[in-house]
Amino acid sequence: MEEYAKVHDRLGQLLKKDMVFVVGATRWGTSWVQQCLDTQPKVCCKGEGHFTDTLFPDLAKLVDQYNQNAEKIGNRMQLAGLQGNAAGFTFEDVEYLMQSAVMLMMQRWVPEDEDVSCIGEKTPEHVLSLELLDRLFPNMRVIHVVRDGRDEAASAWDFNMGISKGEFPRRYSSFADFAETFARNWSRSVGAARRFGRLNRRRYYQIRAKEVINEPAPIVRRMFRFCDVDDREEHVQAGIKQAYQVAPLDLDPGVWQNRFDKDATRRFHRQSGELLKLLDYAVAE
Repeated sequence: MEEYAKVHDRLGQLLKKDMVFVVGATRWGTSWVQQCLDTQPKVCCKGEGHFTDTLFPDLAKLVDQYNQNAEKIGNRMQLAGLQGNAAGFTFEDVEYLMQSAVMLMMQRWVPEDEDVSCIGEKTPEHVLSLELLDRLFPNMRVIHVVRDGRDEAASAWDFNMGISKGEFPRRYSSFADFAETFARNWSRSVGAARRFGRLNRRRYYQIRAKEVINEPAPIVRRMFRFCDVDDREEHVQAGIKQAYQVAPLDLDPGVWQNRFDKDATRRFHRQSGELLKLLDYAVAE
């Protein structure tokens, strides 16, 4: 009982700290940002927790199964003239369990003797579940990493082809098929993050890939300010150095042009052309 109370108190203390989720571009940038943040003495930023796309669905499924079984047992007891005690979990209970599970993981990241004011987590896929995360952590902030979707598609194709044992090529008959599907998903994820940003301007910070490549220091400085931590030059440079050592930015803006043929370009632009223009990426008419 003492240990439970101690852990519960620890989780409550961590919940009072600032929380930031790094989301957005896959195959580029989010790991760089996470490493950069983690060097700041007042920040602890880890990844990839995959809370919303792995942990939460499994947890909800488990609770739903329990509720169904509890209802069946209760019905049988009623038929026998007995009173069942298992009422099942409510929607609010499930969200409390989700919140507690995240905090249990995070408390292992942050040593008790460290004076951390901000806890960060990087999972690109969380971009599609910001509304849920915002309910669980109402004061959370979001750092959204944006890259030209066409460059991202080219990188994702090369990565998946490199690790695939045959399943990935069988799923897509051509790169153009993949590019069209990727464009649809890219628009959905970028749109979700920007929608959060419009509704929560002070809790949203967008980082553009090409800006980091050109001049990272101002971007990192603004990112530290966004997280309410020390943005002195020594911290900025330490963050940049660590990020480049652990997660180098191995990309070339515009590399998509070496991969896309006319069909892939047409199909990608059909799905995401307007968003590309909105983000100031060149789209040939």
